Amino acid sequence: MKTTKENRKIRIDKKSKQWKLHQPFGELATFIDRLPDTREVQQNKLRSAPRSLTAMVF
Repeated sequence: MKTTKENRKIRIDKKSKQWKLHQPFGELATFIDRLPDTREVQQNKLRSAPRSLTAMVF
C-alpha cells in the first residue's frame, strides 16, 4: 500500500503584524544562506584589527 503525504501552507495576510514581524527574519535567513559571488569575495580582503580591539585580545 502506498502512503501519501499532504502538504499544507498557512496563508498569512501581508498586512498583519505577524507577517511584518517575520518578514525581516526570513530575508535575513535567505541572505545568510546564499553563497557570496566572486566580486564580493575579492572586495572582502583581510585587514588587521583596529587598535581599540587589541586590548580585548591580549
